[in-house]
Amino acid sequence: MSDEKTTVLVADDEDPFRQTIVAWLSEEGFDVEEAADGLEAIKRVQSRDFELALIDIKMPGANGLEVLRYIKKNSAETEVVMMSAMADVGMAVEAMKMGAREYLAKPLDMEQLVPMLRSIMKRRDAEERIRRMQSEHTARLLFDLHNPIAGLRQSIGYLLKGMAGPVGDHQRELLGYMTTSIDKVISLLNDMMDLTKLEGGRVRLNKGISSVVGTIQNITNEFRVPIEAAKVTLDVFTEDELPSIEYDAEKIEQVLRTFLDNALSHTPTQGAIVVQARKVAMVLEEGQQPSDHVMVSVLNTGPGIPKEALPLIFDRYRDLVSGNKKDKSTGLGLIIAQRIIVTHNGKIWVESEDG
Repeated sequence: MSDEKTTVLVADDEDPFRQTIVAWLSEEGFDVEEAADGLEAIKRVQSRDFELALIDIKMPGANGLEVLRYIKKNSAETEVVMMSAMADVGMAVEAMKMGAREYLAKPLDMEQLVPMLRSIMKRRDAEERIRRMQSEHTARLLFDLHNPIAGLRQSIGYLLKGMAGPVGDHQRELLGYMTTSIDKVISLLNDMMDLTKLEGGRVRLNKGISSVVGTIQNITNEFRVPIEAAKVTLDVFTEDELPSIEYDAEKIEQVLRTFLDNALSHTPTQGAIVVQARKVAMVLEEGQQPSDHVMVSVLNTGPGIPKEALPLIFDRYRDLVSGNKKDKSTGLGLIIAQRIIVTHNGKIWVESEDG
């Protein structure tokens, strides 16, 4: 069993009540920090990861639900217990919908609080073990499927080279069709393995200080030939003196590759693709002050996306909903891109108009 203390944030604007909880939990062996209002609670979460958070509903600066929303967006592993002086069923239901684990009415029974918090941690650990087992099982299954299919692809390659005897035109056509189909299956399995790792939290980001301009140049150079072959123009505009920032260059290149591949697939002949990079001041969450970010945009001319389809862009089940069978991709590229950006604590979105 780990000797590390469970980290807890207690946010409440009533000083005596908050200090009583902090003292009680500290004496019981918890590592506790406190916040006197909602904005201070958000700042604490920005600076440190907490395993548990006890959040009062009514606080100045930002109310408890706003703090809960921020925690669930930026520190999803934190278990949140909401507290209120009013036994409001509607508020409790809303808090649970937003991801709170419990909703307690004040005054709290301190004798029951600690066992409840420890029970929450045990449930969280058990759920995490189950998720990890499911993720590992899925990854192992995908890997077991990938190997024989890759071997089959290699064997067909030997046949096409005539290593098992002469190959007629008709046989070559059939073998070519089989190769194309197998390549699609292998691509799907690769994407599913990537997504399983990202969703299982088993992807370690290899972050370093990198130039966004350099990353963009690497990817756009890859696409020069296929873009010219498609008779589409590609223009790149990057703002002067963009700051170097910390990110996993390989993963961000994967995101840009997905976006450019998507743009090329949906840009008609004589159309245009534009890649832009500039510094912007953005607010990623309610209650935050604007901060400098580098925004990279991939734009293209084309048919556009209907308004009702936009919410499904990053939905892994969108093809089941839309019934779209025309796209030759696996359909997982954009979902993987979203997971990568979220893992970087960034923001990704799509804007479009039909036509």
